[in-house]
Amino acid sequence: MKFRSVLVGITAALCLLSAGCGGSGSGSSENLPKNAADAGGMDALVERAKDEGEVSLYAATTEKSTTAWVEHFEKKYGIQVKLYRDGSTTLFQKWAQEVSGGVDNADIVIQNVYQLWQDAEDKGWITDYKTANYGGYDFAKVLPGTGLAGRVYPLHQSIGAVVWNTDVTTPEQEKLLREDPVAAMTDPSFKGQMALGDTGGATTAGNYANVVLHQADKYGWKWLEGVADNDPALFESQIPIAEQLVKGEYAVTFGTDTLYNDYIAEGAPIEYAYPKPTNAALWMIGLPTATPHPYAARLFMEWATSDEGHDLMAEYGTGTGTRTGWTDERAIAKEPWYAKSEVWYGMATQSELQGDGFADFVSKVNATLGK
Repeated sequence: MKFRSVLVGITAALCLLSAGCGGSGSGSSENLPKNAADAGGMDALVERAKDEGEVSLYAATTEKSTTAWVEHFEKKYGIQVKLYRDGSTTLFQKWAQEVSGGVDNADIVIQNVYQLWQDAEDKGWITDYKTANYGGYDFAKVLPGTGLAGRVYPLHQSIGAVVWNTDVTTPEQEKLLREDPVAAMTDPSFKGQMALGDTGGATTAGNYANVVLHQADKYGWKWLEGVADNDPALFESQIPIAEQLVKGEYAVTFGTDTLYNDYIAEGAPIEYAYPKPTNAALWMIGLPTATPHPYAARLFMEWATSDEGHDLMAEYGTGTGTRTGWTDERAIAKEPWYAKSEVWYGMATQSELQGDGFADFVSKVNATLGK
């Protein structure tokens, strides 16, 4: 079913922040450690964290992968992780409302929207903490032009991909998809066979921004109009699209690789190809300025950004790692059709997406697809 999306999601969360939720929260990290050495070393940090006994994690990563991930932290330190999970924008709205009301429930926040992290930094809601593995991340590459280095850390990334069901597509269509997956979406043979997400999610918005804005000379708005001419079915979420694509209800979508890796491992007739360059939806972890368990929160940051914690999250999330030196040993990377692509990290600094430009972009994309 086609729909025209109301401007909710990311835009609503940005409005919440800019509407004067106010101040810098109900507490301060001024007298708290800025690194493990400030806490007296890792052993001392561990002891203080164990005394607190638990850590509250607000995470937008999937419940299955996050639960499996945090079990390793719990087993290692004997500290319980209390998980609250929701989508990035709704989770962030909850956290923002709590902080603005003087309530500090979250020790750690994980979500994937640059703009929300930037606004939280402006409000003073996230604090600077240099983990022992700070130097293991190329912040200039993955967080270009932002002031977020050391306030948020990249965990893993979902990569924008054009995905298709090989039981539905014809050999001619697959040839087009492998040659130029983005351009192939405008081919008339895909009319009525395509499912797309609206731009309420960070991953989908970034995919469109990469093609329409960053690669305007090659694709641009004219490309999006060509996609719209193929009468795509529009969904609010990528998850039901993945389920229906795997079942053969649709032939092709523009989504994210991590939604399909488990299906492919189970034998689903799915392949995908990346735009060149492709967009990255970067899952980032941040430390709130005021937390109920400040030492357990800092210990969790140390573990999550360590080689062990990072690699476990990449494994469970089936995403691409972000630390320097990470080796891709995923089964999906060994598929004969799999090919890497250069990754674009510029959504946070794309000029057309600054300020009200993001809402304008979302509106125009949705209006174009819903015509």
